[in-house]
Amino acid sequence: MDLSLDEHKLIIEFRRLSDNGRKSLLDHAAVLVRQELDRSEPDSPAPENRCSVPQSEKRPEAAKEPIFTE
Repeated sequence: MDLSLDEHKLIIEFRRLSDNGRKSLLDHAAVLVRQELDRSEPDSPAPENRCSVPQSEKRPEAAKEPIFTE
């Protein structure tokens, strides 16, 4: 695994913690993740007269070579 220097430091500090410290840190991280997920969810559902377009949809016109005109 290729880790950055900051990631190595985090792992070293995590390993130095006691069992209670590790549990506390992981609990706090879980709370932060839940808060981030709650913020990313839309407050209201999309109106019924709308539909979402998948972002992975291919655009064949973009794959073609450009047309040059004089």
